[in-house]
Amino acid sequence: MEVILLERVGKLGQMGDVVRVKDGFARNFLLPRGKALRATAINRIGARLVGISAEFSGRLAFTLAALIGAVSGILISPITTIYYDTGFLISLKGFVGAIIGGMTSYPVAAIGAVMVGFLESFSSFWASAFKESIVFTLIIPVLLWRSLTAQRIEEDEEP
Repeated sequence: MEVILLERVGKLGQMGDVVRVKDGFARNFLLPRGKALRATAINRIGARLVGISAEFSGRLAFTLAALIGAVSGILISPITTIYYDTGFLISLKGFVGAIIGGMTSYPVAAIGAVMVGFLESFSSFWASAFKESIVFTLIIPVLLWRSLTAQRIEEDEEP
């Protein structure tokens, strides 16, 4: 009985070590780079002035996008048949969700993608022949509203 308890405590200790390593990795690597990515996305010149490399941010964004795409492909391949244009419609709907949520805030973009998913589900129930048309038509009023309410900012050319 005591040996089993000690063995369980040892495994929990190892799990704690794994959690601490993951937490340290997230705090020391992911969080500062995420802030740098947001700063570069919002104002490239300002990010360069405070010492953030715009080139590194671009490479990191491309790498993260490739990683997310690879994980998405791995997750969706068991439930669908894969063709050469399989991800095209999915990526277009993801783009619509990102536009609806806003491209500078990741959580709000995820909420926009969930809204697109709900809209597609409801439209497939009520008007199944027009579900893609309804989803893609949603982007027009959102883009019009954003262009009419956006504040114009003049930026100087980069040296």
